[in-house]
Amino acid sequence: MPIKRIAHRGFSAEAPENSRAAFALAAEADFYGVECDVWKSRDGIYVISHDGNLSRMCGVEKYIPDLAYREIQSYPFVRGRKRTWHPSQYPITLTTYLSLIARAENRCPVIELKMDYTAVELREIVALVKSYGLYERAYFISLYPAVLLRLKNSIGFPAERLQYVYGATKETKYRPVGPELEQWLIENRIHLDTRYQLLSKGNVMRLHKEGILINVWTVNRRADFLRMVQEYDVDMVTTEYYYTLTEGEE
Repeated sequence: MPIKRIAHRGFSAEAPENSRAAFALAAEADFYGVECDVWKSRDGIYVISHDGNLSRMCGVEKYIPDLAYREIQSYPFVRGRKRTWHPSQYPITLTTYLSLIARAENRCPVIELKMDYTAVELREIVALVKSYGLYERAYFISLYPAVLLRLKNSIGFPAERLQYVYGATKETKYRPVGPELEQWLIENRIHLDTRYQLLSKGNVMRLHKEGILINVWTVNRRADFLRMVQEYDVDMVTTEYYYTLTEGEE
């Protein structure tokens, strides 16, 4: 079975994360999916950024939900890999991200919902995805269980393309995937997107037995990539690099 690589915040080893350049490079490369992170601005624009605060990437201590997009887009990225190799990069909108992914015939948008979005907001986001012809390819991931359940139960989004993000909070960063989480995933038919260090082979065996797929993040060493694919048999690998099983290709 082909390896499903997910470009973490775009091809972020080659350009600043969540930038137009990173998404364009990921769309051109042989990734299965291209992941992004979505916040909502004060004036209702869905903005791509991992952090809610612009301080890390743009050097300004400002919170995206408090700002209009016109102000957000005025702040250039001041950090990011190979930043000087590219024209100046600025925070972009979800629609710009979708337009970049839609140019590639087989790339899947993997959209992390960073806020506790209402059903109304989720309908808006799904409508945007549909407008670019990407609905059948899209995945939604979130650390908010309620958001995933709203997508599944209120919006009717297919559960096979919903993933719960685990290991991203202070409470779960070092806590291995346990039986309570396994049971919740199985009962709700939601799939798992976990910090790879928190996953055991037993988790994989039990979840696969129940038809639950597993995505691991962020796998940025080739040895870990090989271990996750060959020993753990995970379904997706989220990475900032492009690794292969051999020095050639699979």
